Amino acid sequence: MTTREPSATTLDAAIEHVVGDLTVLHHDHLRGLLPPERAALAAVHGDLVTAEGAVAYHRNVLMRLSSGSYPVDAPLLDRLRRTVHDLAQATAARDRLQEGVATALETVKAAAPSPAPADEELTPRDFAALLSLAGGGTMREHLLTHRVSVRTVQGRLVELPTFQRLEAHGLVTRDTSRSLTVGQPVALTDTGRTALLGTRRSPAMAAPVPARPAGAWPAPARHH
Repeated sequence: MTTREPSATTLDAAIEHVVGDLTVLHHDHLRGLLPPERAALAAVHGDLVTAEGAVAYHRNVLMRLSSGSYPVDAPLLDRLRRTVHDLAQATAARDRLQEGVATALETVKAAAPSPAPADEELTPRDFAALLSLAGGGTMREHLLTHRVSVRTVQGRLVELPTFQRLEAHGLVTRDTSRSLTVGQPVALTDTGRTALLGTRRSPAMAAPVPARPAGAWPAPARHH
């Protein structure tokens, strides 16, 4: 599935509230860029869009048959009965898929990581990739091989699973308004910058000299 009409299903708004633009979701699904939970959601949503199309088709046939353009006779009544039956079956299938989409969406919600992961949830490789992307980068799909790669502005290659992990944690973001073949700019989010700064702790300050209690002998003078 590559294109679709806006609001093809009644659940589109709820899905986009959780995962973002549906066109991007399906594009990333075709390229194998999604984690399992989102891939399952994209697949069942695609089936639901197809089912909605079947419902619309049989409904339009029913409307055409009952528009008054055909004489009311036995063949017309037979066609009306068959169309109503087909519409009922298509509606039942659509309703089952709606339940499947709702379940898949809840699974995606449950699998969503904390927007501000603790330092110990990220590996040294994650932090190294995050540091290399601090100046920006680009995710791009090769025109011939269709392989997707992420490179920093310095030209360093970031492993795709590592980038996906950072993206899932909400530490990096990419401009999905641009196509992958052109290149999607990559940048750190506010959460990513905070996580990165957390690894650059300043040296511990020297322990303060304890205050001398009242009435204590004065400290001996230091000789230079």
